Amino acid sequence: MGSYSRFCYRWFGEYVRPIRSYFADLHQDLVLAGLNFTLDEYLSMALFTSLLTFMCENITLAFIFGLFFDLPIALTLSFLLAIALSTLILFLFYSYPATLARKKARDMDRVLPFATTYMACVAAGKTEPYYLFSTVGSFEEYGEVAKRFNNIARNIKFFGMNAVDAIKREALRVPSKSFRELLWGIVATLMSGGDLRGYLKERSELYMAEHRRSIQKYSQDLSLFTEIYLTLVITGSIFFVVLTSIMAGTAGLEIVMLQSMIVFVFLPLISIAFIVLMKLRSPVK
Repeated sequence: MGSYSRFCYRWFGEYVRPIRSYFADLHQDLVLAGLNFTLDEYLSMALFTSLLTFMCENITLAFIFGLFFDLPIALTLSFLLAIALSTLILFLFYSYPATLARKKARDMDRVLPFATTYMACVAAGKTEPYYLFSTVGSFEEYGEVAKRFNNIARNIKFFGMNAVDAIKREALRVPSKSFRELLWGIVATLMSGGDLRGYLKERSELYMAEHRRSIQKYSQDLSLFTEIYLTLVITGSIFFVVLTSIMAGTAGLEIVMLQSMIVFVFLPLISIAFIVLMKLRSPVK
């Protein structure tokens, strides 16, 4: 618990306890996102931050609006806008853990085929589960997957948990469905005395096939979006500039300003949005 969360919990903890039962989904999102806060601590931070935002924004906006409007109108506008901003802060607090969990799940799914393949290779030497997880967890390239493997190895070595219990504990905290299925499969294999290498090899082949399909689908989507970008954005902008240039003789300076907005503002923003969209949809890092 950080100093800010301690402060918020000290002052607002008693106010959030009666309502925490309504935020069971938020508690699960906190666990999956790997945020080291209890539900009461997180709700206390959300409440305190929103109230602090409301007071600061209300005072600041009242002063600004007071320069242009009468006092009653300025106070009303500042109050309404401060309420809106505080509500937005609460919504961001509520949605952030779920958003972070989804991001971590995507990151896990991207590297899971390669991490599982390496695990199968390590397991071929009849390695103990602790060394299996600690070895794969030592590769920072595997990102969130490596962190979760390190958690399992830490629980085995420093907290005295057996491999099955350590894997079960981490499986309940993993946001990726594929990764969670892998961990539960390892648990079932260890408990039944099955061939761990054979299981990991099978899962690695499955994940690699899914990874190839996702790359193929991404390639098709990229081609589609590129055609849309070239046809609607580039061609449409060129057509607009040419058409307005013909009309410039009668329209005057306003057409030139509009053309400048299209070329220097609209096109760069659309291009940046297109790049960000394709980056987010990419199945590889």
